[in-house]
Amino acid sequence: MRNLFATATILAVCLTVLTPAGVLSADIYKVGFRTLGQASIEEDLRLDINIWYPSVHQPRQLYYPPWTINAARNSRPAAGHFPLLILSHPTPGNRFSFHDTCAWFARHGFIVAAPTHSRDCMDNMSLLFTWAQLETRVKEIVASINLVVNDKELSSSVDTGRIGIIGYGAGGTAALLLGGAMPDCVSWPTYCPSAGSNDLYCHPWARERINGICTDLPLDKAMSDARIKAIAAVSPGFGMLFSHNSFSSFTVPFLMITAEKDRENRRTFHADAIARLLKGKTTYLRLPMADMGALMAECSDSLASELPEMCRSVTPEERAKIHDKLRSALLIFFRRHLGVKNL
Repeated sequence: MRNLFATATILAVCLTVLTPAGVLSADIYKVGFRTLGQASIEEDLRLDINIWYPSVHQPRQLYYPPWTINAARNSRPAAGHFPLLILSHPTPGNRFSFHDTCAWFARHGFIVAAPTHSRDCMDNMSLLFTWAQLETRVKEIVASINLVVNDKELSSSVDTGRIGIIGYGAGGTAALLLGGAMPDCVSWPTYCPSAGSNDLYCHPWARERINGICTDLPLDKAMSDARIKAIAAVSPGFGMLFSHNSFSSFTVPFLMITAEKDRENRRTFHADAIARLLKGKTTYLRLPMADMGALMAECSDSLASELPEMCRSVTPEERAKIHDKLRSALLIFFRRHLGVKNL
């Protein structure tokens, strides 16, 4: 644990020393926005993707109730080849939940694609705590990459040698699988005795589903995608699926970020446990005031009235501070590992 906190301190110093003055706050590009979709009966796959990208046109308010975003819809991309980030939302989210962070990255020279995981989102959680939850997320992330890099309007703007993932919650776990992690369930028998019966993963219905996951593990082959050059996981879950052997072939640059107040994926049993198993293969950052809701874009009034626990867990001022710290860390990490050719 001491090593994890030391790493967090080192990263905080890097944010101060390595970042040129004004780079993190400057709006370098205007923001373009478009949507893509795909459905495959054969692969049992449906994709609805939001894409933010550097643009040459002025943004305006766009309404996708209950969200309001600022971007230039279907505008011409800015000249250049930009790195691609896939943002995989947590279970209580969708493709709009992090629209402010996606737009922020577009202003700083990234293309960001955010799919809705159709059976693992705020409107449909039917795959929760099953192997299909993680396997389908992996397929949807890979399909999102393929869809963006082959899109006739965006393909010439994407640098296919610079692709990364930002995964929140289960999205962070799927990102680990895409980086080459091999789950084996070795840690599952001791998880609930340590975490306690009130832990979300230890409720009887969840335990039954996770037992089902473990009947299919370990995998015969990694689910890795060699195109992915850097991964950031924010408060990932399913820490009990991994052991020291799970990361023997994991070599992708990795940033672990913990939301200290996340009650579903408690850092002690997930983010911290995974970071220890990675044995120095990760950079680590703590967000002491944050839960998962605090990491999302500010809710509209209508959404806040429906989901007050998620939308009002922090004040607007606290949310701004959390987002500043998170985005700064992510930007430094991805610029370091994916390059900054367009700046």
